[in-house]
Amino acid sequence: MKNKLLKIMMYYLILSTTNILADTGFMLTPYASLRLQAESVSVDQAIAGQDTSYKGLRDAYSRIGIKASSVLQNGTLLSATIEFPVNFAELKVEDPSFFEGFYKDNDDPRLYNISITNDEFGSLQLGKQWLTYYNHIAYPVDYFSSFYSGFATHATFRREALTYTTPVFSGLAVSISGVDLTDGSGTDYLDTMQYAASYNKNALSVALAYQDTVGNRANLIGLSASYTAKPWRFATKVEQLRSNNTVTMNKDPVIFNVYGSYTKDKFTFKAMYANGDGSAGNNDEADAFFIGDSYQFGIDYQYNDELLIFTEYFYEGNGYAIYTPNSKSFSPLAGYQVNTDGQAVVIGARYDF
Repeated sequence: MKNKLLKIMMYYLILSTTNILADTGFMLTPYASLRLQAESVSVDQAIAGQDTSYKGLRDAYSRIGIKASSVLQNGTLLSATIEFPVNFAELKVEDPSFFEGFYKDNDDPRLYNISITNDEFGSLQLGKQWLTYYNHIAYPVDYFSSFYSGFATHATFRREALTYTTPVFSGLAVSISGVDLTDGSGTDYLDTMQYAASYNKNALSVALAYQDTVGNRANLIGLSASYTAKPWRFATKVEQLRSNNTVTMNKDPVIFNVYGSYTKDKFTFKAMYANGDGSAGNNDEADAFFIGDSYQFGIDYQYNDELLIFTEYFYEGNGYAIYTPNSKSFSPLAGYQVNTDGQAVVIGARYDF
């Protein structure tokens, strides 16, 4: 009950701060990103002997939000954000991946946070946010435009957290974050710690992050690197779960990703390969969401500042990201972690305003 009250108070604080900033004449910025794809999907393994291929529409993480911000006299930036998920294909306010529903209502806001940033002291952010581990490790390879972007990771994307990031000193910065990974169901509200260090110099970015997870769940360590020298961009990451569970056959599974892209005029060509060691059904670490091989290829066409058109091919060896048509929950087409050789071909558009 105490944790629930803390959450309600924090949510109210975010909304109040947004209203206060707006009422006092600070900059108020509404925004939206509508993302929709048409897809043709198939898997090699049929369900109960039925044809599992289909064609349909799927949302690709549309969202709508508002941000209020102000630069104070000493140069400190104060801001507040609230953002809601939109399933544009179903015309509903909900997360199309249904990951939100694992720990909250699926129509809860994607983000609600307040932050204060100063070049001399760093930044402090409170509320539901993109998490430190994801930002440093998974995000560098999460560059595709379709629904099928970002699945090959151990990272949690968004949760309520309190995060402090140091100022950048000679390219180096450190982040420390307390995260509510269990939605307040434990004895402590911010029950999981995440730590990250990053180094950015010219075209090179390198990051190391660690997640000290609550309870008996596996801890997590990751290393990422990216190199951007236009028109090229390359990125890679490696993650390992660190478990004390001696029952599992592979108690420390690893995910490896490599990504590359090339931009020419308004076109960007993308490719990624991911591998999670272990195999489904072998009693591997339960927290190992992704196991097996995955390939992804894509082309983006930036028609203008607001409109992007994309087409992609996605392959997964085991069932993770390819959902049943008109999914109402996390529901892989032929079953979770079942060997499927699933494929999806998509064409879609993203409109930002």
